[in-house]
Amino acid sequence: MAEPNKRTTSRRQFLGSAAAVGLGGGLLAACSDDEGAAPAATTTTAAAATTTAAPTTTAAATTTAAPSATSDIPPAKVGFVTPRTGALADLGQTDDFVLAQIRSLYGDRIEILDKDTETDVTRAGEVTNELIAEGVDLVLCGGTPDTTIPVAATCDLAEVPCLSNLAPWQPHYINIKGGPPGPEPASVWNHHFFWGLEHMTQVYLDLWAQADVDPVIGALWGGDPDGQAFGDPEVGQPPAFEAAGYTIIDDGRFDLGTQDFSAQIQSFKDNDVQIVTGVLPPPVFATFQAQALQQDFNPPVMTVAKGLLFSSAVGSYPQGAGLSSEIWWTSRFPTRSSLTGETAHDLAEAYIAATGRNWEQPLGYGHSLWEVAIDSLRRAGTTEKAALNEAIGQTDLDTQVGNVNFNAGPVPQLSTQPLIGGQWVEGERFPFELFIAVNGFLPDHPVDGPLQLIS
Repeated sequence: MAEPNKRTTSRRQFLGSAAAVGLGGGLLAACSDDEGAAPAATTTTAAAATTTAAPTTTAAATTTAAPSATSDIPPAKVGFVTPRTGALADLGQTDDFVLAQIRSLYGDRIEILDKDTETDVTRAGEVTNELIAEGVDLVLCGGTPDTTIPVAATCDLAEVPCLSNLAPWQPHYINIKGGPPGPEPASVWNHHFFWGLEHMTQVYLDLWAQADVDPVIGALWGGDPDGQAFGDPEVGQPPAFEAAGYTIIDDGRFDLGTQDFSAQIQSFKDNDVQIVTGVLPPPVFATFQAQALQQDFNPPVMTVAKGLLFSSAVGSYPQGAGLSSEIWWTSRFPTRSSLTGETAHDLAEAYIAATGRNWEQPLGYGHSLWEVAIDSLRRAGTTEKAALNEAIGQTDLDTQVGNVNFNAGPVPQLSTQPLIGGQWVEGERFPFELFIAVNGFLPDHPVDGPLQLIS
């Protein structure tokens, strides 16, 4: 491994000279001109897909609506596939609440068949085949590419409509299509909405711009689809980080089942790493952090995808305060449900009241899957699969996670959603609560202050 360039200037001094770089076919402007400045949010279209639009606010979205009627929804059988157990169980912890809410509203028209992938790629495909054999009209899924890829691929073979989210669009698209992004959909039968690597990378750069540390990154990109995509030297995060003036210490892909991070930790210490980043499931991050602290490695910034998203997980780590990540959805999103008129705050409070636990980010996305599904069923007026799939493709709907529009791009049948960034701090109501530091893709979301270094 090459030694990193030794630098005597701080991260803030690099921002002014950082160059723009393409990510995923030119989707990312790697950095802003002003120190710590967030990018302006613009409308994402097929012709201009460099940033994610903030959710469109309409008259219907700014007034509280009663739950939508059910009489115009054709009777339907809908499959729901997420991880409820295993390493990614945190992604499914809000599912029971969401399903109970939908059943109470639409149980007279919609039969829900839900399946647990057990965080197993093979099982994800198997349970999808079970749902298809049981005659579902539509399959909904979410929970990283380990779920969305096999579910969408199975639905494609059976020609059953599939709606998915909770997976960055690049690894989802590339692994289903079997090639780089292009002018055709990854699958005729799949529509997907989430954010992409271009959005997460920009959020990370904006977070780190607020930290006065040397620009040396230690990378933990594993060997799963997320890690392969994030760490790709051509279309992943490395080109953008390097163009922004960072040195990357990356010892290569690794098995997420590893129990020994000693080699990476020693490499990070030898190269004076100040920022650790990567994409790790919660149990894997817990193992890494425990070993890092045992080996006297505690960098001032740790910004890691997936493993730092959930208060339930962060509270179990050896040191939770100060950990930072991208943030998909919060109780302060400036959005409302198209089904119930609930604000993000209303939905979060309903979850807290029902469970006694803090809300988690998948709550908004789980609810939004049903918003799109029910809107599509209503517009299709039928469960005939081709007609329903066509109706899904015509979606242009304001939801709990922003406007979902499958004709907006950057690739067909994909909608990108707004992303913000922040960190975990000791809370007043719950042990750990989110502190928002970056809102460039969603300017209407409140900001609490700049990123704070880990003690």
